[in-house]
Amino acid sequence: MPPRMTVKRERALVCALAVALVLLRSFVAAYYEGFYFDSDQAIVGLMARHLSRLQTFPLFYYGLNYMLGVEAWIIAPLFALGRSSVQLARLPFVVLNAVVAVWLIARLSGQNGLRPALAFVAALPFIMPTPAVSGQLLEFAGSCVEPFIYVLLLWTLRDRPLAFGLLLAVAYLHREFTIFTLPALVLVECWRRDFWTRATVRRFGWTAAGFAIVWFIVDDLKMHLIGNGLIGQTASLRNQVCTSLPELIPRVRAMATEAVPILFGARSMPVAAARMRTSIVAGSWAIGVVVAATLVVMGVGNRFQAFRYADTANDPRPRERGFGAYLALVGLFTAFAYPLSCNVTPHMPPLLRYLLLALLMPIGLFVAFAERARSHALRTCAAAGFVVWASLNLWDNVRVIRDAVHDPPLGEHRAIVNYLVQQRIRYARAIYWDAYVIDFLSGERVITASVDIVRIPDYQKQVDEHAAAAVTLERQPCEGTTKVGAWCVVR
Repeated sequence: MPPRMTVKRERALVCALAVALVLLRSFVAAYYEGFYFDSDQAIVGLMARHLSRLQTFPLFYYGLNYMLGVEAWIIAPLFALGRSSVQLARLPFVVLNAVVAVWLIARLSGQNGLRPALAFVAALPFIMPTPAVSGQLLEFAGSCVEPFIYVLLLWTLRDRPLAFGLLLAVAYLHREFTIFTLPALVLVECWRRDFWTRATVRRFGWTAAGFAIVWFIVDDLKMHLIGNGLIGQTASLRNQVCTSLPELIPRVRAMATEAVPILFGARSMPVAAARMRTSIVAGSWAIGVVVAATLVVMGVGNRFQAFRYADTANDPRPRERGFGAYLALVGLFTAFAYPLSCNVTPHMPPLLRYLLLALLMPIGLFVAFAERARSHALRTCAAAGFVVWASLNLWDNVRVIRDAVHDPPLGEHRAIVNYLVQQRIRYARAIYWDAYVIDFLSGERVITASVDIVRIPDYQKQVDEHAAAAVTLERQPCEGTTKVGAWCVVR
């Protein structure tokens, strides 16, 4: 390591560079309303607006028995200070993305002892992912970047079992994938001699107590606010898990050959397939070659250095050496759980929001490799692979920015919202993917009820009470005297 002052300057420089890259890859989704905004996100926006006005106190995502409404609570203070908008709603998640990037670099260059530049390289899969993943990390549809915060916090709290249990319960109720932190941490810790003691049993007891406290509090609140307890969450999650072998095999194949490669950019896919308005096709076989070659280099390095730190007597940071393995295991478990979802359809665009934590897998592998490898050549090759990988993803993100600047992705819903407001049409009906977007973008000046999936029953009630004044918005091709954008306005 260089002298301390040099390390501090280097850390400040790479952290600033990481923040700049996060802002760059977040620009289009954060600035252009029409690039990536749908009813799933509009519902969170409506939750935040209602909370900012103290109309409701959303505990869970509207209309669901799972996913704590954490995102609405994050956005609400901003809506209380300014006019609600897509851009304002994205702002805190841009900040959280930058926080995760800086946090990773700071921890790896601090507790794990990596040089700041090398820590920056290790974090590149998160700092500069593909354009589709960049958009997903800003998607406020229940959960986006927050699980990364939970993963880092839970590692920090691993020696405070009660606090760990409290946070784990919140994290699990918010996004169930965060439960993988527990087996990952156990697998990392179980190799230590002092793990198999009564102290560990007490730690598990305090963790279980913390988890139970939050569980019972939320269960009671949910019972009073919604009318049913957390048994509904368990049932909802169970109904989304499919373990039938004939169906599981093709989903496993899809995970390995489609979803994970697309997540890393190792396979080309139109970004529009992720419901983002751009004509860019991102990812390539070249990235796949780079990623595969880098993993081989790290595998070779780890294979011959696997027991380098078996004796940790002279290691000032013996327990921190497990951080890389912890990250890699969380990512690996996330990838393994992906095929269990009934919502996964082989040969269709992957559900990247279910896979985001898998970005931690290459980060963790690189950290474990960098800590063990003594070969400068192997370490340089692995670092170069990560830099080339991130550079190719950066180029794809730049292409998306250029495409957006040249042809701004104007949201189609803005045209119908403007028409309805100008015509003083107060009530409407539309399909789910239109209804709640119109509700949010109109500032609820137009109350639109969903004709299929219902998330906000109060809107249904209001429109039913004013049925005579309500219009129906039908997607073209359709019959109607008034056509606005992609809709016919049927009176």
